[in-house]
Amino acid sequence: MRDSERDAVLDLIVGQQSDPARACTYAGTERDGVASELDDLGDWTAFTWVSDHDGHLTGVVIADSDESLGRSWIHGPWVAGEWLRDARPLLDAALHALPPGVTRHEISADVAHTAMAALAAGRGWAATEANHLYVTSDASAWPDEGARVRTARTSDAAAIESLHQAEFPDTYYSVSQLLDPERGFIVVVAENRGAFAGYAAGRVQADGSGYLDYVAVTDAARGLGLGRALVAAAGRRIAVAAPQHDLNLTVQESRTPACALYEALGMRRVASLVAYRHGF
Repeated sequence: MRDSERDAVLDLIVGQQSDPARACTYAGTERDGVASELDDLGDWTAFTWVSDHDGHLTGVVIADSDESLGRSWIHGPWVAGEWLRDARPLLDAALHALPPGVTRHEISADVAHTAMAALAAGRGWAATEANHLYVTSDASAWPDEGARVRTARTSDAAAIESLHQAEFPDTYYSVSQLLDPERGFIVVVAENRGAFAGYAAGRVQADGSGYLDYVAVTDAARGLGLGRALVAAAGRRIAVAAPQHDLNLTVQESRTPACALYEALGMRRVASLVAYRHGF
């Protein structure tokens, strides 16, 4: 990608993001929001590849990676031209440019994006369980859960780590990242009779929307209403901090009690997403 192509690349991405059958999970649909999300990756133009046919921009892919985790997240491919012609070489370009220690890769899209599913299947990449996306604009008014939930402390790191690894193996944020003040996460923990019972974490994304990334309760504390308490406490704080005053989250399709909880809180299911992984 050339620096002079920045605006054209953003236009192409936004055009594709408006259609669930062409969109990538990792970006929004509004131009300013997409630009902010990409800027949050750093110098994204340095790891962006485009396809060009007869002088016309026809496709884009962006490779984001974390060497400490050995993982990559491939944003796109977004293809405005012929999918099979451009998507495969774009994905190849992104993968070949990754650091040598990055061996686990992921792309993600709406379940409606059957072309992405076929691209992944052709490479032997495995599909994860579908995740439902829920959203609400009312979380800032959710009730205060009082003394059962408090702000996380650095001394909670070990307890959170054990639950985090059990519930979200191979996830995209480590506990040290969640508790790093520079990263801006909102993290709360629940206690039951003075003992750690669960946590929730999320943050305001670069596009100004609120996102709840993690909620988990220990086995010993299930059935006490602490999951709802954690969602309400973290969700309220995130929505208040978010310029858009919204809250978004995803949940695995098989977690039906969690889906019922979010719907009971007034959240709406707006999409179903699936990731495709290699090297896990």
